[in-house]
Amino acid sequence: MEATVDEVGRIVVPKLLRDRLRLMPGSKVDVSEYGDGLHITPISRTARVEERDGKLVAVADTPVTDDDVFALIDAARR
Repeated sequence: MEATVDEVGRIVVPKLLRDRLRLMPGSKVDVSEYGDGLHITPISRTARVEERDGKLVAVADTPVTDDDVFALIDAARR
């Protein structure tokens, strides 16, 4: 999909993509360089890999509560 950068550097994400990714006004996204383009990822679902003590560890900024886990288990059982 094509988008245009305006005079202050903003890009409007097409509505179809905003809807698919459940991006609402105020949603935070991570914008990073990827090859010769951009990669935009919703922060709430962003995980990254870091090296800790010589091991790769997946790290996320979004906390997961017990209620979140129980809701996923309940949904899987239905």
